[in-house]
Amino acid sequence: MRFIYTTISIFIIFFNHSKVRKVENIIPPTRYAPAERASIEVVKKQVEIFENDEILTKFLSKIPAVFIILNKYRQVVYMNNDALEFSGLEDLTLLIGKRPGEIFGCIHHAVEEGGCGTAETCTYCGAVNAVLLSQKDKPAVKDCRLTCGPDDIAFDLRVWASPLQYKGEKFTAVTIQDISDEKRRGIIEHIFFHDILNTLSGLSGRIQLIEKFGEKIDQNENLQRIKHLTNILIEEVQFHQMLMAAENKDLKLSLRTVNSIEFLNELSDTHGARTIAKDKIILIDCKSDNINFLSDHSILTRIIGNMITNALEATPSGGSVKTGCRIKDEHVEFWVHNIGVLTREEQAQIFQRSFSTKAANRGLGTYSMKLLSSFLNGKVSFTTSKEEGTIFHTLVPLNMSK
Repeated sequence: MRFIYTTISIFIIFFNHSKVRKVENIIPPTRYAPAERASIEVVKKQVEIFENDEILTKFLSKIPAVFIILNKYRQVVYMNNDALEFSGLEDLTLLIGKRPGEIFGCIHHAVEEGGCGTAETCTYCGAVNAVLLSQKDKPAVKDCRLTCGPDDIAFDLRVWASPLQYKGEKFTAVTIQDISDEKRRGIIEHIFFHDILNTLSGLSGRIQLIEKFGEKIDQNENLQRIKHLTNILIEEVQFHQMLMAAENKDLKLSLRTVNSIEFLNELSDTHGARTIAKDKIILIDCKSDNINFLSDHSILTRIIGNMITNALEATPSGGSVKTGCRIKDEHVEFWVHNIGVLTREEQAQIFQRSFSTKAANRGLGTYSMKLLSSFLNGKVSFTTSKEEGTIFHTLVPLNMSK
C-alpha cells in the first residue's frame, strides 16, 4: 500500500449511540484503548444509515480527500472512493467492521488480539490519542509517527480531532495531514545549521590558528585535525544522500569482502576520535569471531556506526561502550552495548522516523539502522534492562550474493 497524497486529510467520524448495543460476546484484553467491537449485524445497520444519506454520499464523493466514518468502537461504517483507493482494497465489504490501523496496514494493528488501538505501542500513537480525547468532547491536535505495510513505510502525520454532532448523534471529526516532508526538513535543517555549522566553526578555528601562528604551533597536529573535521562533514552529507536513496528505493549495493575484526577496529578508531567519545572507551569483545563475509561495507558502517554513536551518547563520562560480533547460523551478528536503559516510551517508538531519545529535530539514527539493514537482507533489534543495560543487534547474511 502506498501513501498517495503529499498532504492528505482524513475525516474520521465516531458514531456514539446512547442506546445499549449488541457487542461481540468475547472481548479481547487491551493494553490501551477499548477492545470491544459491535457485531457485524450492528455494523451493517450503521453502514445503511450512511448509505441511505444521498446528500452526504454525493458530498463526500466530490471532495478530493479520504473520508471514513467509524462507530464508537472505532469500526468503519462508511468510506468514500478515495478512502477505498488509499486502503489498497477494491471491495468495500472487506473493510466493514475494521479499524483504521487495520485498514491502512499499521504494523502494530495485530500485536494484540483486540486489534488497532489495543497494543502498548498505541499508548504513544497521536492518532489514537487525538480520537480518544475527542470522544471526551476535547478537540485535539497530535503528531503521529506511523509505520505501514510489509515494507515498513514510515509516515509523519498531524492529526486534528474535534467533536461533531450529526443528525442528533455525537461524532468526532479527525483530519490527518502528511507532514513527513516538514519533519524531514526540520531534522536536516537542524543538522546542517547546527551540527555541520559547529564542525565548520572548528575547521575555521584550526585554519585561523595556522594563519596566525604559522610554524610556532604543531602544523602536523592541526592538519590532522582539519582532515578529521573535513571527513566528518563529508560523512554527514554522504549519510543523508544514502538515506534519501534508501527511502526512494534507489540505493545501490557495492559488495566486497569485509573482515569482522578489522571492521570493528575501524569503527572504534573513527568514533573514538570524536568529541562525543571524550573520556569514554570503546571496547571490542575479545571473544568476537574473526569472520570474512560478503556485504556492503559503506551501508554496514552507517548501521553499526549509528549504534556506537547512540551508545556513546547514552554513556556517562568515564564509562565504556562495548561491541563485538559472532557467527549465528548463516549470518554474522554485530552488537553494541551500553549501560543505559530505554524507557517504555522509547522502546515503543525507537525505530520510527523522526523519533529521538535526545531532542526534537534529531531522529533518523535508529530509523536509518532499520531502513538500511533491509537492503542487506538484515535485521536490527535491541534488548534493554536495568540488569543488562541496552544492547543493539544487527544480523546480516554471511554472503549477500546468495
